[in-house]
Amino acid sequence: MADPPGRRGEDAQMARDIRRWILRVTIAETLGFGLAASVAAAVAASGIAPAPGYLLTIAGGAVEGAMLGVGQWLGMPGSRPPAVAWVGATSAGAAVAWSIGMLPSTVGFDPFSGAAAAVFVGGALLLLASIPVAQWLVLRTRRALHWIPVTMAAWAVAVLWTLAPSPLIDERSPLALVVGLYVAAGLLMAVTVAAATAVTAVRLFPHRRAPGRVSSGAAQPAG
Repeated sequence: MADPPGRRGEDAQMARDIRRWILRVTIAETLGFGLAASVAAAVAASGIAPAPGYLLTIAGGAVEGAMLGVGQWLGMPGSRPPAVAWVGATSAGAAVAWSIGMLPSTVGFDPFSGAAAAVFVGGALLLLASIPVAQWLVLRTRRALHWIPVTMAAWAVAVLWTLAPSPLIDERSPLALVVGLYVAAGLLMAVTVAAATAVTAVRLFPHRRAPGRVSSGAAQPAG
């Protein structure tokens, strides 16, 4: 039995919304990660002291988060939260993620110590949760809680791409090569995150309905 025209129209609209989300989030995150990776690579090559280098890397991560937040906000079909709040939360979450990710190498943490496994698992969970939890604090609805595990799972898979360049570079590698490889890894990471969160995002931020019609999936922004 053929689907009614209204259902076909909704499916076509959802497909367009998914493509829009994937495209805009991919572009934004690729550019943001490329910038953050460039900062991190420049810091590593400069021989700057650990503390200021750590802070500069976190600042680069915050800019990456802001760009990701802009891409996500522009990719939302409708029912958007306030732009400044969403972008700011995403930037703060990314800064936390980078601070956690860069901390072991900054302080010289021993990966073979007795507490290494517990620290790694706890740190990984905090890193993965930092952005979606910060974003949920903007939405603050029970219906939007599933955004946290969906986004955490997406990042858990996507971040593996950032490990790919490591076997191809060392301390003698030209900075341009290092940055280029990490930009390519960032592109693959961005596509993975965008695709893995697309369906959830277009349902969480649906088109606004005409007055008198209630959307079942809208997440209302915090008052």
